[in-house]
Amino acid sequence: METHHYSMLALLQSHATTHNDQLTHLLPVRDITYRRLWSRIERGSARLQGEWDVRPGDLVAYVGSGHPDAIVLYFSLLRIGASLLPLEALPADAVQRTLDAHRPVLAVHDDGVLFDAVPARRLEDLLALWSHHDPVVVDDDMTRRALWLPDGAGQWQASSLFELCAALPPAPRSGFVNGRIFSADILCDVVLPSLRDAQLMRFAATEAVERTKS
Repeated sequence: METHHYSMLALLQSHATTHNDQLTHLLPVRDITYRRLWSRIERGSARLQGEWDVRPGDLVAYVGSGHPDAIVLYFSLLRIGASLLPLEALPADAVQRTLDAHRPVLAVHDDGVLFDAVPARRLEDLLALWSHHDPVVVDDDMTRRALWLPDGAGQWQASSLFELCAALPPAPRSGFVNGRIFSADILCDVVLPSLRDAQLMRFAATEAVERTKS
């Protein structure tokens, strides 16, 4: 399947109908189907814009440990024309330095940390309740560089969804995400091809929570 010839956002919206009851991943308290995934992306877009005041061109940071809802955050930001800076599994001082350097308008986190001079929201609050706002969705431009990824030399480079999808493998190389979501290998070898093919993914971050409950 040649994902780079069409929009991943449009594909996920289509999956909500054509693969509606297939599982995307599991959370400790609910199963996330492709229909529910798209519903959560819509809810995230509405809350980010209507309640958290994120605007086109804004940069939002994710600070956490590979929670699958960070994927919802990314696609929600794409829909409203904003960008994501994922800061996963970094020590607190490195997080703060990166926030100081890039100055996002908001930091969304899943581990309860506090940040200096950056407004913060919990990732779970992005999707906790339905948002009644009607977001203004931007034109779907896969070439817009809306994801900042580390380049291996201590620098951050903005990538477009077009670039990320252009060389995906013909099938996901694994169905398991252990640790960071937004590393180039996990994102392009596991996450994006799994979403493309409507496959199930397993996330270490949420499976660890499930084990503590049993």
